[in-house]
Amino acid sequence: MVNLQHSLSLVDSVEVDGEMLSFIWIYADAPTYKPVDANGEGITCVDDVGRYLEVLEYEIVSKNDQSLIPIAESMINFLIYMSREDGLWYNFMLEDGSINKTHVNSEAEFGFWAIRGLRGLAAGYNIFQSNSQLSKEIKNRILTMNLYLEEVLANYPQISETEIGQKPDWMIQGAADITNELLIVLAKLHNTGDFDFLNEIEKFSEALILSQHKHADSEINGMYFCWNNIWHAWGNSQAFALLEAYKITGNEKYLNSVKLWADNFVPYFIDQDFLRKITVNDNDFLQETFPQIAYGINSVYRGIKSLAEITKNPKYDEYAEQVFQWYFGKNIVKTPMYDMNSGRCLDGINDSESINQNSGAESTVECLLSMQWREKF
Repeated sequence: MVNLQHSLSLVDSVEVDGEMLSFIWIYADAPTYKPVDANGEGITCVDDVGRYLEVLEYEIVSKNDQSLIPIAESMINFLIYMSREDGLWYNFMLEDGSINKTHVNSEAEFGFWAIRGLRGLAAGYNIFQSNSQLSKEIKNRILTMNLYLEEVLANYPQISETEIGQKPDWMIQGAADITNELLIVLAKLHNTGDFDFLNEIEKFSEALILSQHKHADSEINGMYFCWNNIWHAWGNSQAFALLEAYKITGNEKYLNSVKLWADNFVPYFIDQDFLRKITVNDNDFLQETFPQIAYGINSVYRGIKSLAEITKNPKYDEYAEQVFQWYFGKNIVKTPMYDMNSGRCLDGINDSESINQNSGAESTVECLLSMQWREKF
């Protein structure tokens, strides 16, 4: 089921200052599926390389595929190159190996692409933990995030009142979607035994629970807000993150929060043909169905599948299977989005009648993470 053929065809490298940096191209367009650059952005980004390292981590650590180690090591070089000693990160790299420092989604900051870069470094630390020199370099770069964690957690336990209820003031850039990805990073690092992030894990978990929509009479009861009054499928990994925290802490509040999400919001998400976005205003909400992408499906799938494995409740396993089958044609266009023979995942469902036939890095990587999660269990 897990096929890296297409993703590896998007892997490339460039020499910068005498060091080889490996990366994965952002886009690959039909019908040839050869890599193409992103106009005005670059050829690759931290967003995609960071997540692809998680794919490589599973293949190397769980399946002992040693052939992937050179790519993983060179991708670590890329992530260190794209980050700074002050803990800020750029996102896009241009074809000549220079960093795009001016694009709005590539300016140096500690936000989404920084967290995804840290996801890659955390995966790299797991891969190279026994390599004292490389693991030390990875660890030193990871620890540059501590300043920003301290800054945001200085707001704990302050709460702001908003039109949709209370909002915790100790989330990265005020966003639950960024914060849940950070929680995933912290949990993975804590589990290595070489980092102690228990305090941060507990506080960020509390923030995610406070960002949950809790209205017993609402169809979207249990939904986790991603940004202000908005839920969006992509990056909606709060459930998965909280369960990773639950495995460490044993805090039943985290498990019960995810159960509330799974018992109410997940079946609604499925019944509504895998929603893309929900905006809540007062006591009402507006929802959008398209476009649908693998990033949204994987975010929900890993959460509900993890809950099924923890609780052994067949209801949750059934929900997980319904979400997973989106990749294999049980979607609104009744078309498979993942081809096991090539390893390609299509870039999305545009509307009820059309599909984006391209197959870029993000769709492919997020789909592969789903396939690996399914394979793991």
